[in-house]
Amino acid sequence: MMSNLDGGGPNRTADAKNWIIAIHVTYLIGFGIVGVIIAYVKRPDFAGTPWESHLTYAIRTFWIGAIGLVVGIVLTLVLIGLLIIWAVAIWVMVRAVIGLVRAINEEPIKNPESWLI
Repeated sequence: MMSNLDGGGPNRTADAKNWIIAIHVTYLIGFGIVGVIIAYVKRPDFAGTPWESHLTYAIRTFWIGAIGLVVGIVLTLVLIGLLIIWAVAIWVMVRAVIGLVRAINEEPIKNPESWLI
């Protein structure tokens, strides 16, 4: 099978794919801080390759989710915060699943800087 994400040969592609999958899985199991640290550490290794889109997507997912969580926590004082926290958690999970599926299928993230998909 020909890879859509030729990151420099089969070993480099397999390595990148495994790291990207690991990042998305950490988000799904609730250890996003670990995933974003890995994304920042691995970003130079995959710069200039299509795998870089996954790292940008994961980093943005973490930071937008973190901001949403802080807003939700502040707004718990007016009782809407729990709804916001719940919505942000679902949003992060959906983005992690999308990233995971695209990584498994060796597809880049089409618009890694988007807020949605």
